[in-house]
Amino acid sequence: MTLEDAVERVKQAGVIAIFRKLPSATLLPLCDAVVTGGIRAVEVTVESEGAFESIRAIRQQYGDTLLIGAGTVMSVDDVHQAVEAGADLLLSPHLDPALVAAAHALGRPFVPGVATPSEVVQASRAGARVLKLFPAAPLGASYLKDLLGPFHDKCFLPTGGITVDNAAEFIRAGAVGVGMGSSLAAKAEMEAADWASIRARAAQVLERVQAAKAAKQ
Repeated sequence: MTLEDAVERVKQAGVIAIFRKLPSATLLPLCDAVVTGGIRAVEVTVESEGAFESIRAIRQQYGDTLLIGAGTVMSVDDVHQAVEAGADLLLSPHLDPALVAAAHALGRPFVPGVATPSEVVQASRAGARVLKLFPAAPLGASYLKDLLGPFHDKCFLPTGGITVDNAAEFIRAGAVGVGMGSSLAAKAEMEAADWASIRARAAQVLERVQAAKAAKQ
């Protein structure tokens, strides 16, 4: 998969399900629930228990049908381990040009976290094609809309506080997609193995995001 292909798949996916600090015994059935609900992109944060093994397991189960990201990447070593495990793209909550360069050298896109105009410029100069607006909810959809005024050619993936209720609002403001974590799968639901509720929520948010995208065309 080329860098351009990966970026295009981020746009097409619309929603990236974020799996943070989950044991592998929970992560794999959770992944199955959101995929069955229609989501085609997931992110495993690298500080999770057995994160790289989980990325390998997801890759083995879904092959190239699922876009797999490694999140909360904080070091060049994380970059190398994530790519070796089979991650299609890498993401972080912050901007570090060295990480962007390391990922690109291995043929993988890097999605850095940004929150200010200066960070948008620095990330773009580093070669990042998709930028993670983080934390998105406190900043708000109106902030993204204003940010896209001078940076109308940038691709933003809001993450942090995204819910079923506000996801479409960020898409209407100009986001190419959203990242969703705890609001997609509640702890109590996972503990009870209530995969049906999670599957239904995944389908619901995806439907709202796709409708918002279609309305902009």
